[in-house]
Amino acid sequence: MKRLVVVISLLALVPALALACGKERWPVKTGTDKDAAKVNESPTPGTINQLRQIQAPINPDVRPDTRYSPVELTTYELTGWVTVIKAEADQDYHVVLADAQNRTLIVESPHPDCAKGSRFASQIADVRKTLDSTFGGPIQGRQQTRMLVTVTGVGFFDRIHGQEGVAPNGIELHPLLQVIAHQQQTLGDLKKAVRAKGEDH
Repeated sequence: MKRLVVVISLLALVPALALACGKERWPVKTGTDKDAAKVNESPTPGTINQLRQIQAPINPDVRPDTRYSPVELTTYELTGWVTVIKAEADQDYHVVLADAQNRTLIVESPHPDCAKGSRFASQIADVRKTLDSTFGGPIQGRQQTRMLVTVTGVGFFDRIHGQEGVAPNGIELHPLLQVIAHQQQTLGDLKKAVRAKGEDH
């Protein structure tokens, strides 16, 4: 009888676990939407400030399963400082990326279990492992830090609702497809290291 109760209790948890993932534009956030195949994975180099200047749709949520071209069909590469990383209720790692002038935007790492069937499933899983390794995860709560990284991710417009670090136009990289943590503390030192590496080759 006890075994039966345990089994029933575990089965009752399954819907709750499924509901732990996000809802708003979730297919677009995870690469399971109707337009996912159209995303160009070749990274376009950019800056946080450049992305913050892009005109955003008035209400992104009216497209729950399709993308806004060209931004949401573009993969961007940005370098900046992770200032905050925290776990959210939808299982995402919410990461605040800042430039040298402390202008910020959000980049997000979905939980692999919330992105099943995604075109980017392997990259999403790799990013999660990298973040856990770099910041001592699995991440619980909120961490403040100052780490220089280069990130690659797909452009995404989110509804502005008071998110920490949100850009004025609500633009994010969601999902993240790659994260490279740098030992250097400044962009100048990073550029010198890149030049030196190129000369070695």
